Amino acid sequence: MRRKLVLIFVFLMIAMSAICQKPSREEFFRVCDSLKIHNKEVVWAQACLESGNFTSAHFKNRKNCLGIYDSKRKRYASFESWEHCLAAYKNRFQKRCPSSTYTNEEYLNWVCRSGYAKDPSYRQKVRKFIK
Repeated sequence: MRRKLVLIFVFLMIAMSAICQKPSREEFFRVCDSLKIHNKEVVWAQACLESGNFTSAHFKNRKNCLGIYDSKRKRYASFESWEHCLAAYKNRFQKRCPSSTYTNEEYLNWVCRSGYAKDPSYRQKVRKFIK
């Protein structure tokens, strides 16, 4: 009986560690800094919006906090972690940005012009998450 309880406990611990946890703002910004992601306040706001404040199925199941879509496979991308999702954002999207010195407003305007989101009210929605 004791052995069964230990096995159940170990299984639960492994299962719980696989669940994608919401990053703190500070942790998110540290990862952005390590990846040299600029305008991290806007990227944080995008992640909050795209992931339903880190509660969406895309975030929990795919660790996709930025709504990154794989157009070749015609589905949302899956990642090993939300940190990998940020790296993909940097490599697939932000590297195309013409300036790493944009203000947050200039960067958000560029994001909207770039076709990142199809929603015409995306700019206003993202702004609500910027402090």
